Order: sequence, then C-alpha cells, then structure tokens
Amino acid sequence: MIQKSLLPNGVQILSYPMATQSTSIGLWWVNGGRHQQPDQCGYAHLLEHLLFKGTAQYDAQALAHCFEAMGGQINAHTGRELTALHGLVPAENAPELLELFIIMLLAPTFTELDVTLECNVVLQEMAMIADQPAERLEERGIALSWPGHPMGWPLLGRREALEQTTTQALRDYWSTQLSGERLYVVAAGAMDHAELARRCAPLAALPAGAAPAQQPPHHSPGMHRESTSDEQRHLLWIMPAPAADHPDFPALLVANHLLAGGVSSRLFQELRERRGLVYDIQSRYEVYSDTGLWLIQTACDAREAQDCRSAVEDILQQLIVSGPEYAELETAQRHLRAGLLIEADDPESVMERLAHETIYLKHHPSLQDRSEQLAAVTPAKVSELLKRAVEHVTYIEGAG
Repeated sequence: MIQKSLLPNGVQILSYPMATQSTSIGLWWVNGGRHQQPDQCGYAHLLEHLLFKGTAQYDAQALAHCFEAMGGQINAHTGRELTALHGLVPAENAPELLELFIIMLLAPTFTELDVTLECNVVLQEMAMIADQPAERLEERGIALSWPGHPMGWPLLGRREALEQTTTQALRDYWSTQLSGERLYVVAAGAMDHAELARRCAPLAALPAGAAPAQQPPHHSPGMHRESTSDEQRHLLWIMPAPAADHPDFPALLVANHLLAGGVSSRLFQELRERRGLVYDIQSRYEVYSDTGLWLIQTACDAREAQDCRSAVEDILQQLIVSGPEYAELETAQRHLRAGLLIEADDPESVMERLAHETIYLKHHPSLQDRSEQLAAVTPAKVSELLKRAVEHVTYIEGAG
C-alpha cells in the first residue's frame, strides 16, 4: 500500500513497501527545460551536474566515495519538465543515500571553477550529439515541432548561454526553481515510511510555492530536409501526443507498440523483415503535464529514402483507415500488460512510476485499473488517435 506524508511547505513524501533487499529513492522536482529564459538555456541540466560537486559536509570526492561504497546505481537526469536525483541501493544504505540527496539539494557548494569545468563537460556532451545523426536530427525536429517554446529548446542548452553563465546567475536561477510544492520524495522497496518522513524533515526549510502556470507549446507541422549529401539518410516523423493524464493515453501505449514497439510491429515487419530497407525502426513517445510528442525514427540508404518514407506513411494510413486486426491488437495489449507485471517487481521502475503518477495524475491507478484501460482500447480508438496525430505531423529528413 502506498503511504504518503506532506510537509507544511508542500513537499510530498511517498513510499511503497516491497519485499526486497534493496530500496529505490528519488527526489523529483518540477524543473526542466521549460522553466528557463533564453539566456538560461541549459541551466537546469548544468545544475544537475553541479549538485554532485559537493556540500559543506562533503566535497565532490567524498561524495563520490560515499556513493561508490553503497554499490547499486546512483544517478540524476534532467528532462523538459522534471529533474531527479535517484538511486537503487541495498536497503541498509537507503537512509544514507536519502541524507546525501537532501544536503546536495539544499546546500550545494559549487564554485566558479566547478561551473567552468562542468560547462566544458556539457559542451563535450553537445559535441557527442553533433556526431550522432539520429540524436542531432531529433533535437532539430523537436525545435521545429515546438518553435519558439522552451520545451523545444535543446536540453543540454545553448553554447552562448553556457559560455556566459556565472556562479551567481546559476544560484539566482536555483533559488527560484526549488520550492515545497515542486518537490517529491519517492521510495520503493525495503523502507519504513515513518523513518523516510523523519529523515525528510530538513526539506521543510524550503519556501512554499508551486511552479508557475505556463502555456503549452503549439505543434507546428511541416516537411523539412537538412543536408542530403551523405549515403545514409535519417528519417523522423514527430506528431503531437496526448498528455500524461489524457483519456487517450492508453490508446497511445497500444498504438505505439503496434507501429514499432516490438518485433511483431507493423513497421518492423514491413521495413526490416519483408523489405530489408532498414536495420532498425523505432516508435516512442514523451508525455508531459499538458502536451506530448510521438516520434517514429529510422535510417536507410539514401537511394531508398523515398521508398522507406512511403512505406512508413502507407502503414500509418492503413491503420487509420482499417485499424489494427484484433489478433495484433491483443498481442500488443498482452505485451504491455506483461510489462506492467514485470515492472511491479522492480523497485526502481515502481519508484519512477509513482513519481510520475503523483506529479501528472494526482492518483495511483492499480495494476488492475491499468490492465483494464489497456484492454478497453479498440481498433477504432487506435485509428482515431493516429488520424489526429498524422494531421499535424512534422517530417524531417537528414543525412548521416
């Protein structure tokens, strides 16, 4: 059973006991790419790096030794809307992990030198993406789909903003982004809730306050071609997707799997198995509080790019016109339900799901509820969802 506590400033604390020898803990806060001004583009991600540079009690090397000694998996990530510190460790180390996360969040001591060094690290990350055509095209495609909106800006930031940042500018930004109603502490596994809540007491020092209301991005459809001189051609379709709390979200799960979510999917079978046009094709989605993206991406020989594009778009139209067959629909539903069952045994997956449900849904559907939602998806619902999505598709093609 999920247990919850609420600090006076709005910090929410959740735990889900599991019969495991490990515990997964995440500190999630509503801050990401969409909460930046143009001259701050990249601050959210850079701050995630800088939280590991030390506190008053531990310098960066001491922090690293503490985490290494715990074993397990300890990391952080920044998205378009959320940032998280998270880890999976033996249960005996969970209280120490939580304590370290909290002091990192409340009292980071990064210096001007730390900022300079980590900016250079982020610039190296950017260079890596520049050398990876698929990631580069995706970044460009999202910017074209959500033009002018912070949600469409590169998550790593813009070089000019990072090169001009200062320690004081980052601290000023940080002081406006962390408040009680934006922070969630979530644990799954072997963890006593009363102990969890007690150790979260220092978070009551944060000011109250929620994230400011924001307008969702407007999806801009269109067709775009980048440089086409190379032999390898990357193809990307980006469509609007329902938000995390939208009634169509279960249909998105099923439709995504039907398209290219597995080896039996229509696109994989047609483009890879029957025609040999591609090595791999992927369909995935990103969903947020008020919007979402649905992406189909593949790469092929430049001479076969038009055939590949036509094959993908023909299959989309077939599903819109006729819908999936009941047998393939049932396969997708069974696969997704199996994923729910497997996830239920994994503390880290459970922790992440609880966090997203708390932030986006404001409630926690049971396994039976989620299974029934998947089972209720019909061929007609898949067709309707795809039809609306394809009407606003952004297509972008670029060289490798």
